[in-house]
Parts: sequence; structure tokens; C-alpha cells
Amino acid sequence: AVSPGMGRLAADLLGVDGVMLYQTCAFYKRPGHGETAWHSDLNTSPFDTNDMITFWVALTDVPDRAHSPLEFASRSHRDFALPYWYTNQGMERLDSRGYKVTDHSPLWAGDATAHHGWVLHGSPPNESGGERKALTVSYVGVGARRLPVRDRRRDADDEDKESYMGWCADIGPGQPVKHKLLPV
Repeated sequence: AVSPGMGRLAADLLGVDGVMLYQTCAFYKRPGHGETAWHSDLNTSPFDTNDMITFWVALTDVPDRAHSPLEFASRSHRDFALPYWYTNQGMERLDSRGYKVTDHSPLWAGDATAHHGWVLHGSPPNESGGERKALTVSYVGVGARRLPVRDRRRDADDEDKESYMGWCADIGPGQPVKHKLLPV
């Protein structure tokens, strides 16, 4: 995750000079585990920035939809009105907004996808009979600022708070995010 090559790729894809490693996360989906609801990563993060990217790395083969690949609402990161006006339930019919919902299966162990922090994504239930494992690595552009609590539309849930509680209290609201837990 702190690979200079992966960080450079993240910066190049975002079009920024440098990035900080924000978080890594392991996702383990057992057979029969339900869907993952549509969401965007920046909506659950304490950053005031548009410069965020996440790599989703398959740790097991994901040959088809039954294996619960990550699905993307293509170009949804450009739709300001969607998260502003609609609840998660209002996002269930993304095709009515003209989005192409797609996944990139087949993916084999070691393959990766990348998505912008505002891209809506989720995954269908794991109906494969086998486990689906993945790792995510998220980066934000150097210069991102901490989002003040008073300016957030919603509170983060407990799962999201674990990603930033180790450093967030050390950085004042509106201040540039620089911390040893977020390597450049």
C-alpha cells in the first residue's frame, strides 16, 4: 500500500502532484452474504477534497456476477444532484439517470480496478458458494483538508470512523491533513 509505484499511479490518475495513503481495508464476503449498498467513498471520509481514488484488488477469483464483483455507476462522480437530493433508497434506480452500471469481471486474484472517490459503487450478493476476498487501498491528494463536523451532511457510521479516528483529532477542522498515519 505504501508502494511508490502504486502511489504514483494514484497521483497520475487523479492528476495531482502527490497523494497520501488514507486507508486499506480487507473485504471478506462469505457465500450467501447479501449485497453491498450503493455508496461513494468520499461521502464516508472526513476530507474536503475531490481528489480521492480507491484501488479494489481481488484476492480470490471473481469470474462472474455470482462471485459478487464490485459494480460501478459509470460517470456518477460527475452528478452533484444525486447524493445531494437522493437518499440511498433513491439511488436504487440508477439506470433511470442514464448510468451504465457495470462490473469488470472476470477478475482473477491479483487483478485490480480503480475508482474515483465520488463514484457510486456496490456489489451484488455472493451467490457463488465460495468466499470472495478483496483488498482496497485508498489515497487522497496532498493538500486535502479535514472536513469540519458542522459542514457534514451526515455523521459517519462506526465502521467509517475507524478509518480516521487515529489522526482526525490531531488536525483542526479546515486544516490541511498532514499526519504520520497518512504517509505521502
